[in-house]
Amino acid sequence: MSRPSARPAVVAVGGGHGCARSLATLRRLDVDATAVVTVADDGGSSGRIRRDHGVVALGDLRMALLALAERGEPPTAAADLARLAGRRFARGELAGHSLGNLLLLGLLEEHDGDLMAALVAFGRLIGASGRVLPATTTPVTLSARTAEGTVTGQTAVATSRRILDVALAPSAPTAAPGVLDALASADLVLVGPGSLYTSVLPVLLVPGVADALATSTGKVVLVGNLREQPGETEGMDLADHVEALRQHLPDLRLDVVVAHVPSDAPTARRDVALGVDTDRLAAAGVTLVTADLGDEADGHDPARLAPVLAGLVGVRTGADEREGPPR
Repeated sequence: MSRPSARPAVVAVGGGHGCARSLATLRRLDVDATAVVTVADDGGSSGRIRRDHGVVALGDLRMALLALAERGEPPTAAADLARLAGRRFARGELAGHSLGNLLLLGLLEEHDGDLMAALVAFGRLIGASGRVLPATTTPVTLSARTAEGTVTGQTAVATSRRILDVALAPSAPTAAPGVLDALASADLVLVGPGSLYTSVLPVLLVPGVADALATSTGKVVLVGNLREQPGETEGMDLADHVEALRQHLPDLRLDVVVAHVPSDAPTARRDVALGVDTDRLAAAGVTLVTADLGDEADGHDPARLAPVLAGLVGVRTGADEREGPPR
């Protein structure tokens, strides 16, 4: 597969706010950025559109594209459209809907149901600086076995405790066009950050994805979460995350784990940071990289994550003065 440029290719795997933070970080680096995003969401605006129109979940795709969108100074038409696409309606029949989801749905219908073409068109309209691929174009449902029984649907899984494992239905959806090639030829693949069971695993469980990571020409890096997630990963530390991933995919390749270790100053954050068991991570055969990655808004700070990723892929950082928070 030919590269569009000589810049390193970096692929972010996951969904939601975690993937958006990774993409906001990649905007600061001289790389070709691609996101491979879960389409299993069944809640909120995405869930309503899925039920009404029989399409995959659009919200995580929209969030990823907006993280890559143009930010003009002075504002451009593309930047204005990206800002508006991040708006959510508060009243009436559209209450709870994201304008970006509705725009993406309109483009999907405009392109006769071709999701890949709709994503390209949306990215062009908002001036996205990379590309976003769905993990699969097949509508999938996430389920989980828990200590209390089986729950179905991403929303239900996200609030469940003591998750034993998760699965997709159908169990073998076809990877979307371009996904496996992007992963296999990447110089760096970022797994996470993001919800372990409801954002990361729904991508990795798509057949062929783990195999593509195994043959990737670059490093495969797990970017650890900042803290436990209520319900979904309560009581788990970072080594538990690695073990859960390999429980589902025993041969999953992970070369590096990037862990959030707060500095001495932000004591409030240090008390709730995700635990890092260096001995267990070493036994898992990964290289551990630590840094203070948090920001004051309770998420990964692109300015702090950028130099870590730059070192892993071998590029310089170049902060975008127009950078804003992911939408």
